[in-house]
Amino acid sequence: MGPREIRGWLLCQPRPSSLRITNDDQASHTLEIKPGQSWAQTADSVHALKPELIEALDATGKLIRAVRPGEVDAEGEDSPEEGIPVLANDPESVRLMMFARLLADAYKHSTDVAFERLADLFEAVTSRAATLERTLDGMNRMMMRQAQEVADGGGEEGDSFEAMMMKAFMQGKAKASAEKTAKTNGAVPHKKDDDE
Repeated sequence: MGPREIRGWLLCQPRPSSLRITNDDQASHTLEIKPGQSWAQTADSVHALKPELIEALDATGKLIRAVRPGEVDAEGEDSPEEGIPVLANDPESVRLMMFARLLADAYKHSTDVAFERLADLFEAVTSRAATLERTLDGMNRMMMRQAQEVADGGGEEGDSFEAMMMKAFMQGKAKASAEKTAKTNGAVPHKKDDDE
């Protein structure tokens, strides 16, 4: 049982005035529940003691109910609704219990399953984006290589209009790359006059 389940067990009617907690080394602790004290804090305190047995006591010190958290976890009956008496002839209580159970299952689904699927989806999108980027980079290199081959002249294509345009484009790209490299290295490239 976690703090949430312990809190649910503590909130069952009748509510205790004090708790007797026995942990795994058989030490017994008494926890007084003061008016205005948060049930969540009380449940956290009980859970911190790693209880083997929790006994709920009334104001006179009589036992109201008890639970062994380890056995509840082992059986999978960690639902606080087990301690709530439901009358068989009270359909409203049964309906509310069913609604609460469905709501709890939906919450569990949203936290356990949905976030896991969201993480898987994010990983898939990231992987696909990386693959597309590698593909685009490869296609860009291949196109540049083909353009360079055409610009360098391949026999009859060397004299064509497309080859001259490609050669001018490649020379301009090489010049821009050289100027950018010179600027990053701190050198100022020599600029020719317009009439040259």
